[in-house]
Amino acid sequence: MKKTIIALSVASATFGFLQAVLADDNYPGKPIQVIVPVNPGGDTDLNARVFSKYLEEELDTSMVIVNVGGGGGTVGMRRVMESQPDGHTVLFFHGEGMVPKLAGLVDFGLETFQMVATAIVDDTTVLATHKSAPYTTMDELVEYAQENPGNIEFGMMTGGYPHLIGVALEQELDVELNLVDVGGNAAKIVALRGGHTDLINVQYGLVKDYFESGDFINLGLLSTQRNPMFEDVPTAEEQGYPLEFNKFFYFAMPKDTPISVVEKFSSAVEKVIENPEYQEEAATHYLYPTYMDPEAATQYAEQQYEEMLQYQEFFLNNH
Repeated sequence: MKKTIIALSVASATFGFLQAVLADDNYPGKPIQVIVPVNPGGDTDLNARVFSKYLEEELDTSMVIVNVGGGGGTVGMRRVMESQPDGHTVLFFHGEGMVPKLAGLVDFGLETFQMVATAIVDDTTVLATHKSAPYTTMDELVEYAQENPGNIEFGMMTGGYPHLIGVALEQELDVELNLVDVGGNAAKIVALRGGHTDLINVQYGLVKDYFESGDFINLGLLSTQRNPMFEDVPTAEEQGYPLEFNKFFYFAMPKDTPISVVEKFSSAVEKVIENPEYQEEAATHYLYPTYMDPEAATQYAEQQYEEMLQYQEFFLNNH
């Protein structure tokens, strides 16, 4: 009996190994769906499309971008979570994917997924307001907000990263804002242009033209140091407000995806990041291609979530 058990164990292990090898050899066997858990038009959508264009060359297959907005990103996340764990459905997201669980909106988080890699760092988040606003600096914003509690409408998406930023601004600046769901980046920009909201966080590259035309006012970069690609923009920190909200963009797959598939996709991500053509295109969007392997990406995502936890009580009690 013992010999039979041992033989079965060896056979099982051998079969598992062969499955992994075959998965690697045959992958990808069809086009890969890249689930972007927001509507078209924002930075997540743009970054997914640009990066996937280069991934097609590395993986020798089509990368199909599928925008699945709603629920602060949770609808798209659920789509990936419930898909076949074969590497043909991939989630592309940033820290926004951690907020719904933090806010108590869902009972699942990144632990439900297999992290594959980081692809991009975006440290271009700025606070933008309309040209008619009665404040043009961080000091003036804080003074006005403290004198007029709840009067400034902060446009965001419920359960999304901007929601977290709105909560953090309230806590760190000791002000009361009126957090209103106006949608993702594209919708926020339209709302600010039309005077339908007062203040938004947004990526610099998406609104650069509005700053240059004078339609929007840039209150400051939410990072610890100036971005060398637009050095004239002061940080909130140098104005006396240590606010940092950089975005790391990740790829993730369903939890039980074979590690050989995960590693093959991750390796392709690394090759794209090393591609000078991609680096040049990323620079036009003020982005830093940055690779972390599955283990490092998992550790960094966990660290990000731990840092977000400082806002959870305020989040749950006030919003």
